[in-house]
Amino acid sequence: MISDSSGALRSGGRMVYAADIGSTRFKAGGIPNFGWVKVDPAAPATLRGSSDIGKRAEQIIADLMGGRNVALGFEAPLFISVPAQSSALCYGRENDGNRSCTAAAGLTVTALGLHEAAWILARIAECCGNSVEFRTDATSWPPSGRGPVLFCWEAFVSGQAHSDNHIQDAATAAMAFVAAESDLLGATRIRAARPLSVIAAAALWSGLTSEVALLHQATIVIRPDEPFRGDIREA
Repeated sequence: MISDSSGALRSGGRMVYAADIGSTRFKAGGIPNFGWVKVDPAAPATLRGSSDIGKRAEQIIADLMGGRNVALGFEAPLFISVPAQSSALCYGRENDGNRSCTAAAGLTVTALGLHEAAWILARIAECCGNSVEFRTDATSWPPSGRGPVLFCWEAFVSGQAHSDNHIQDAATAAMAFVAAESDLLGATRIRAARPLSVIAAAALWSGLTSEVALLHQATIVIRPDEPFRGDIREA
């Protein structure tokens, strides 16, 4: 682990990943509808990306086994709202806007995100065992001396920030997260009074955590205003 004299983790000791969720199946003559990007906050000008989910898992595992903390983002709803009253069912989360997680498209990407996140978290659990601390609360990132921490967060890339390129959208999400690192809670506008955490369910299933209370914890949500326009290198 890379620390300064106070014991706090330096930026070289953490990595940020983001994925634009979609089908990972390779079609003849094409690429998957899935893309991910990795960025080191200490060198944010250098982004690496790919459409291969297997490569993503391998690099995350390598970073965690190397003692680095990892912020792992998914461009899919990672928590849903479970209202107290039946009259409030089938509505989106606070500030979802016209991209409600309970609309058909939102439900589809939520299920697909759970499917893919569970696979990634299971691979991490298989390789890293109990050495990784799974977290989703805003106060857990950036880490302060603990490690390795796996911090999962939600990206919400829509409107003017959205593009037709999945790796590009992943880069937009990752860079927006890096820009918001100092105040993740303040950057979050999407909330739910009674959240059910999809990503915590995946983590519990994978064996990466046994903290059932995480099922009631919303993740932070980063919603970029503008697209990333820089270069992305092949991972």
